Amino acid sequence: MDDKFDFFMEKLLQYAFDNNIGYTLVKKLDPYTPSFVAADQRRMFINMSWHNHDEIPFSIAHEIGHIVNGDVGELYYSPGSFKSKFERGANLKALELLLPIYVDANQGMIPHNYQTVMEQLQIPQCLDNDVRVQLFKLDAY
Repeated sequence: MDDKFDFFMEKLLQYAFDNNIGYTLVKKLDPYTPSFVAADQRRMFINMSWHNHDEIPFSIAHEIGHIVNGDVGELYYSPGSFKSKFERGANLKALELLLPIYVDANQGMIPHNYQTVMEQLQIPQCLDNDVRVQLFKLDAY
C-alpha cells in the first residue's frame, strides 16, 4: 500500500493546508504513542512511527475531523474509541475525507466489499456500518 499510502498522505495534508490546519509529522515517538490534535490551535501532531503504519492516514483524517468539527482542547487518537460524541464525530468526518480519496486512488471504482476498504485503510471495526453508508452515498452519485 506504499504508493496509495503516499497518495493518501499527500491528499490529506493538502486538505489540512488548504483549511488552515497545521501539522507536525513526528518520527521519533514510541510506536504506541498516539497522534493528537491541539484543536484550539488548529494543529495536529502525527506519530509517523505508529505501530500500525497503514492506519496513519485514518488517524490524520480523524485529527482533521476534530478541527473541522470545532472540537476544543487536546484530543488523542484512539482507534477503537467511539463512545464519546467528539470521537464519533471525528471518525465520521475521517470517513467523509478518506473514502472519496480511496475511490480516486482506485480510478473511480467504488468497491462493493466494504471490508476490503476497511482492511486496507485500517479503519476500526466499530465503523463498519458507517463505511457501508458512506460508500453507498458515493455510489449514488
